[in-house]
Amino acid sequence: MKSNIQIESASEDETLLGQEMQGEASSDSSQENKNGQPAAQPEIQTSEGDIGKAMGAKKNRDLTLVRKAEAALFLANRTVSLDELSKLLETSRVNARNLVELLRSEYENREGAIEVVLGEAGVMLQVKPQFLQGVSELSRKPDLSRKATKILALVAKKGGLMQSELKKYFKGEIYEYTTELKRSGYIESEKRGNTRYLKPSKKFTESFQLA
Repeated sequence: MKSNIQIESASEDETLLGQEMQGEASSDSSQENKNGQPAAQPEIQTSEGDIGKAMGAKKNRDLTLVRKAEAALFLANRTVSLDELSKLLETSRVNARNLVELLRSEYENREGAIEVVLGEAGVMLQVKPQFLQGVSELSRKPDLSRKATKILALVAKKGGLMQSELKKYFKGEIYEYTTELKRSGYIESEKRGNTRYLKPSKKFTESFQLA
């Protein structure tokens, strides 16, 4: 009698084991599709909230880099090449240019006395030419006479003009002060007919900026 009970118990254990193995086999088979290929794994869903957070983080990084670019230009007090700026910001040259464009747009919207100038040589912060008169004496290089400074401001505002046209704006001696400006290196002069064409020089661009 005791022997029969042990045999029945062993039989029940074998039955349970067989059921478990069948269950595992059924689970494995469910991982394959009808063609015998592994079943596709469910796609990871990305919520709009996650996308918004990622975009917000990028915007914050860009704004931080714009502020760093502004600080770099302020402290440089000269033209900074895009290559140099990209190294300072630890970003690509293309992104450095994009950041400069954002900064320039900011200053344009402010309608203030300072502007961001982007050219072939690079980018810089400078005082708008129309605001130089009356404040240029605070520049780091106040080595010009008052009238020469006024003439320089006019030349810079117009981007260049004929020397003969200065008589429309100033009375008295003109030649002495244009000579002073040329000697100081703040303007360039080109012969055109009986007069000369005056335009701001690179030295002017680098000297009369935001100090």
